[in-house]
Amino acid sequence: MGIIREKTMTRGVLLFAFNNDKVDYYAMAIATAKRANKFLNLPVTVVTDKTTDLSNYTYQFDNVIIVEADRNNLNASNEVWINKGRFQAYSLSPYDETLLLDTDYLINSDTLLKPFDLYDDFMCHNRTSFLMNTLHGQELISEHTYPTLWATVIYFKKTEKAKQIFECMEMVQKNYSHYTQLYNMTVGNYRNDFSLTIALRIVCGQTEDHIHYIPWNLVHVGKNTIVHKDTDTSYTVIYDNWQRGKIRKEYCTVSDMDFHMMNKENFMELVNE
Repeated sequence: MGIIREKTMTRGVLLFAFNNDKVDYYAMAIATAKRANKFLNLPVTVVTDKTTDLSNYTYQFDNVIIVEADRNNLNASNEVWINKGRFQAYSLSPYDETLLLDTDYLINSDTLLKPFDLYDDFMCHNRTSFLMNTLHGQELISEHTYPTLWATVIYFKKTEKAKQIFECMEMVQKNYSHYTQLYNMTVGNYRNDFSLTIALRIVCGQTEDHIHYIPWNLVHVGKNTIVHKDTDTSYTVIYDNWQRGKIRKEYCTVSDMDFHMMNKENFMELVNE
């Protein structure tokens, strides 16, 4: 009788990176991948499109997957924002267990390994904190509806329930104008966060199931907050706090903390230092 060996579960990070005229998201993906390799010891797969000239880059991803990018979306500054198609993460990921990250998420610790040890098959952040700015409340997808869930960090296994959630995200994206009117959204451009929020509610029978939430806050660094690197995992943060028509600069130091940077230029300054 032969020896029966259990299959080893594969784990890895998945990034989506589509460049536009102003932001080199592929270069950001390389920076995030290097830190995922270093702090999480995980392989990284990137999803991009044929307009990315891979000869301009030297980093070798575990996999590079080329897809057709949907460029039919604009951000608040009326710039092309290629964020559609995130629902493909389930079918494209080569891993049994996947961390799906935004490319502007700065990894400074091994904290993101914790979801692998939790028992659920799909997890995302339901609560946020803004570094230095405590006035931000929890965002709603519209004035009188659900709190926003965040697609910045998603953990999922290749299970039927996770598949259903991503399929539902696809449905929401394809019918986004309908859901914008249904939920009376104030933001008209497509956001993966809103798509995720609606999809997870639908799959869970319009109930809120905390089993799907990562049990710590997602830390945002806003655009009016500047971060300077002190060491590879320690930073000085400067926040312009407007009080009575004047700017009051506030400072703090953070170490070994992961955070999501909304200022793309500041992100690249940190990773290139």
